[in-house]
Amino acid sequence: MTTPKVAERLTINVPPETAWAAVSDVRRMGEWSPECRGAWLLGRGGRPRQGTRFLGRNRASWLPWVTLCRVVEAVPGEVFAFDVSFFGIPLSRWTYRFFAVPLGCEVTEEWHDRRRGVHGWLITATAPLLTGVTRRPARNRTTVRATLVALRDALEAGR
Repeated sequence: MTTPKVAERLTINVPPETAWAAVSDVRRMGEWSPECRGAWLLGRGGRPRQGTRFLGRNRASWLPWVTLCRVVEAVPGEVFAFDVSFFGIPLSRWTYRFFAVPLGCEVTEEWHDRRRGVHGWLITATAPLLTGVTRRPARNRTTVRATLVALRDALEAGR
């Protein structure tokens, strides 16, 4: 079975370090994402680094939900990635990659579906009742693109 994946990229007219700093401040994700409403860092404050855990606050329709996330890669100006779980069941991995280009940086946002086995099947079957999303890969393609556009617009406006 292949792992569903969504990946989109967009050029932003800021240095890679600036875009990385914005994305890695997961508390701000709600400023750009149509589904993620932000996050609460667990443990010590400051910039997330590998091993940092946070609660992702989400809402796609009427009912909000919270996921537990753990940063798995954090290289300033290059990559920021975290795994998402729900009650200990792996859901996904989100990865942001940053590449310098002549006018700033290219940002790639990737979603990898990590739902597997009986627990993954159970989450896949019941998630539409909780989230209102029936076709997760298609939904994520739309929201990833919208997130990147909103991120670009905010960063290029100096926000």
